[in-house]
Amino acid sequence: MDKEELEFFRALRAMAFLEALEMQAEMLKRLAAACCPESPRSSAERKRLINLAIENCKDETVLQWLRENSESGTFRKLSDMFDFLKSKIDEEEKKNHDDTVDIIFVAHGAIRDSMIPAKCLLPLPTITDLVLYSPWNCATTPEVTYGIATGKMRPQHRVFHRRLPLPFFFHGAIVVHNYQPLNLPNYWNSLKKAGGRKIPNIIVSPLQEDERVWKKFKSLSTKHGPPGRNRIVIPFILPEESESVPFSVVALALSLVLLSSRFKATVHLDTCLSDKSTGQKSDRKYLQEQYYCTEDNTGMTCSPDAFSVN
Repeated sequence: MDKEELEFFRALRAMAFLEALEMQAEMLKRLAAACCPESPRSSAERKRLINLAIENCKDETVLQWLRENSESGTFRKLSDMFDFLKSKIDEEEKKNHDDTVDIIFVAHGAIRDSMIPAKCLLPLPTITDLVLYSPWNCATTPEVTYGIATGKMRPQHRVFHRRLPLPFFFHGAIVVHNYQPLNLPNYWNSLKKAGGRKIPNIIVSPLQEDERVWKKFKSLSTKHGPPGRNRIVIPFILPEESESVPFSVVALALSLVLLSSRFKATVHLDTCLSDKSTGQKSDRKYLQEQYYCTEDNTGMTCSPDAFSVN
């Protein structure tokens, strides 16, 4: 074995070791979260909210999903998310919105191992549709956040790039700009249309107030104008450090909050959907059929000409 091959295999082993450490850290984080006792108040509130959802749910698939998971750790953060979202919606009800609004939820995100029916992200009639903008297994940029929040971004404004790792002995990667995925649909991924089809479990985690994504959004809002009337932007920014949560929990909490408000909403999810499964990756062929699935290390941004659209 020559020196070059030896360096290659050493780098390969190092990469595998780092991936194993990352998986171990993720497992420990989940274990710690599972072991953290739920307060009696949170437990009682969670049960009350799930019972309220069951009483108002009209879909048998969603009802079954709610009942099967009502005692699991899936909904452990339901009452916290309900309180967080209720404070936001209560403020928005004081503003001059119509009764039908667009809610843009901004967070970090990824897709994980398990699959759930798409309609479980529209558990109650208060959410009329949930729209995803990123293809499956694709990251996004802060420009996309502004494009979604204002409604200015259209499918023709998507610009993709892909990060291709160089051979290990070069220690880096090359970014292919204006990378165009083949046969990309000319519309967004509507989960109302997806219906009972299964989709990956989307996990979201909080932003920080001083992060680039939120600072860039505020900068673009100053330059090109803020989101208009009837558009409610909710950044997932919490006063204290918090763990990630399944977006199904966010959707259920939001639908319950809207139940006691005057609003019905189309929800727009602004998050990366890169595949971060700890086990086997999601079935790309299936995701391609559901909407679209990009190659690994693909990112999507929004072309600047979208921001001049009225």
